[in-house]
Amino acid sequence: MAKTFLTKKNNAKSTITDNPLTSGATTVNVQSGDGAKFPAAPFHATLYTSDPSVGEIVKVTVKSTDAFTIERAKENTTAQEWAQNTKIELLVTAKLFDDFQTRTEIIVATDGSGDYNCDGTADQTEINEAISNLPAGGGIVRLKKGTYTLTGLVEILKDNVVFEGEGASTLIKAANASNLGDIVRVGDGGTTPYSNIVIRNLKVDGNQANQTSGNSSPIVLWGTSTNKHKRILIENCWLTGARLDCLKVIGVEESIIRNCFIHDNTGTGIGLFTNSQHNTITGNVLTSNGYGMYDSACNYNTITGNVSRSNGYGFYLSGAWREAVTGNAIFTSTNYGVYIVGGQRNAITGNHLYGDSWGMIIGNSSNITKYNVISGNTVAWATNQGIALYHGSGTTISNVITGNHIFGCGGHGIYLYGSSYNTVTGNAIDNASRTTNNTSHSIFLTNNGTVYSTYNVISSNNCHATQANKSAYHIREQSTSDDFNLVIANVCKDGVTAQIGLQGTNSVRGTNIPATG
Repeated sequence: MAKTFLTKKNNAKSTITDNPLTSGATTVNVQSGDGAKFPAAPFHATLYTSDPSVGEIVKVTVKSTDAFTIERAKENTTAQEWAQNTKIELLVTAKLFDDFQTRTEIIVATDGSGDYNCDGTADQTEINEAISNLPAGGGIVRLKKGTYTLTGLVEILKDNVVFEGEGASTLIKAANASNLGDIVRVGDGGTTPYSNIVIRNLKVDGNQANQTSGNSSPIVLWGTSTNKHKRILIENCWLTGARLDCLKVIGVEESIIRNCFIHDNTGTGIGLFTNSQHNTITGNVLTSNGYGMYDSACNYNTITGNVSRSNGYGFYLSGAWREAVTGNAIFTSTNYGVYIVGGQRNAITGNHLYGDSWGMIIGNSSNITKYNVISGNTVAWATNQGIALYHGSGTTISNVITGNHIFGCGGHGIYLYGSSYNTVTGNAIDNASRTTNNTSHSIFLTNNGTVYSTYNVISSNNCHATQANKSAYHIREQSTSDDFNLVIANVCKDGVTAQIGLQGTNSVRGTNIPATG
């Protein structure tokens, strides 16, 4: 581990015991016990007899008790032969003044060309010192390409810091069996919020296969609900190998995560927690994670233009309010493409979902799920249901499903399960019940035996079946208790059993095509 910033210590002086110290010697010895007077290497020391101005400055690279390994003739001085009892002293030199000057850009490298140089062992030591040596006003720590192996945390506890690499060739990796919780972290969950921080152009690998404990989270932004970090930018990063969550955003607002590749993490690719709000998540590629993105009780965030592929869940929003999920592509989720659990006033618009187990599920929570708008989405080839409004122990009411195209669902196209006061209008539904002919429906209003689907408006939907397996009904109430629904102005064609089948005695059917059947 080598660095070019010099360490300091007051009153560091002794005399040498070499008899003599030749001009080519690379080790100098001081009086017994005097090694402790000097700081840890590296530092510059001056050899002189009476006048330091004609002395020789050497760089001490290793201190072993009273023996110093040295590099000769530093700072434009000349290597000389020095007699026994020559003075050696840590004096103020030009290099020391240079280190004292404000350095707003510090280079960290693995090839010896940096201000701090790492050797692949506990490299967080040099990286943290580089961050610490930035002035109070911040600056840039630039990691050159190479592999940086960590046995501890890299921590940013300063405003206005840019922490950047040279692309995926700058790799920060948890050492085998390091069992770290976090790899790179902004903040410590304390009372000090940090702002105007950039992390970009590097790869962080939690190395999960070689850990036995810890989360191995590549990047964590750790604020609190009352002390939020602000204006954090995470961009152009490659993040992988977490044993749990990969990029965790805790108590953060007005920040951006964009254009990152986040893959092969056990937990969530991107996780928003602790009332994080007013953040933008855009242009990221999320593959083979437990969750593409997980949002827990956060507000006002915008999730746009991301690609989620082959995650357990695409986007999972639990208790989220006023979120905008728009223009994302969500493919082949093992469970659900979009899952809104107990959220309110969220807008899920213009997304493309293909091949998920369920396309979207809204509800299924102990809390009320209401006032969500599901609009202009394409849901294609879901294995089961396309879009579901789903009762949990809390109600699912007053949501709007409008203008969506739902094609080729193995089960129902739109599925209302114990859900009331919703508006389902202007959707195009083709080829529901693709898996089994004459079994599922284009729009199905059903119940759990206690809570029923009532007071819903089902209007202006275009339901038809062009594939071999066809819907049993296009619009169907399961029981007489699924009642008080208004079914009007829908176009239905090619149902096997019938086009529309209402069971509730108070449900109203009007001006549909066909008018009967």
